[in-house]
Parts: sequence; structure tokens; C-alpha cells
Amino acid sequence: MKSSIRILTFLALIGAVSLLVPSAQASALPYLGEWSNGRGEALVITAKILQFGEDKPLPYRDITRATDGQPFQLQITAAGQVNGMGKFLQVSCAGEKMRIVSYASGADLMHDENVASDVTWFRDK
Repeated sequence: MKSSIRILTFLALIGAVSLLVPSAQASALPYLGEWSNGRGEALVITAKILQFGEDKPLPYRDITRATDGQPFQLQITAAGQVNGMGKFLQVSCAGEKMRIVSYASGADLMHDENVASDVTWFRDK
């Protein structure tokens, strides 16, 4: 009986830890936070959305493959056109500075072709 309780306690602990790990990883992503680009434009990135200024928040997903932590690749998953920028982003962070290069397609992102925009952002908070 005691061994059954220990096993159940151990399994519950493993389950609890696995729930915590994704949020710990997400909080370690350097691109999360509030940013500005020096031209009065703001960008907020959370674990689930990107929001440019007062525009509608855009859902995205991180599609980064095996990496050493730089750069990151994000795909905006919102339907339709997105403010004249591409739906595939390459994000590079260096300290308080972040560069986002956007592409219309995943193929363009993979081949670094047909850049839709290239903006440098600076951390606000």
C-alpha cells in the first residue's frame, strides 16, 4: 500500500513539473517584452501574440528548429494580410536590441529571399 502511494505521489510530481517547464522556457525567450523602434512605433510580444501599436493582436507560433538560441523563427497564424509585413519572421536578439526580418513565405524565410521588412527594435521594459 505504501509503495502504491509513493508511486502515485511520484507520478503526480512529474506531472506538476512538466506543467511548469513550458512556461519556464517561454519566459526565457529573449524576444518577449515591450519594444520600440525609435520612430514612435511600439511592439509587444507575449508567449502567444505580437501587437504592433494599437493594431489587433496577432497570434503566432515559434517554428524555430534546432538552435543555439539565435535566431528564432516565428510564424504569424492570423488569417489574411498582416499590415504589409510578411507572416514569417526571423528574430535575432542582442542584449536590449532585437532585429526582426519578415518574409511572405516559409520558403523565403528558409532561403533568406524576398525580405518584406527589416526593423530594429529596442527593449522598453
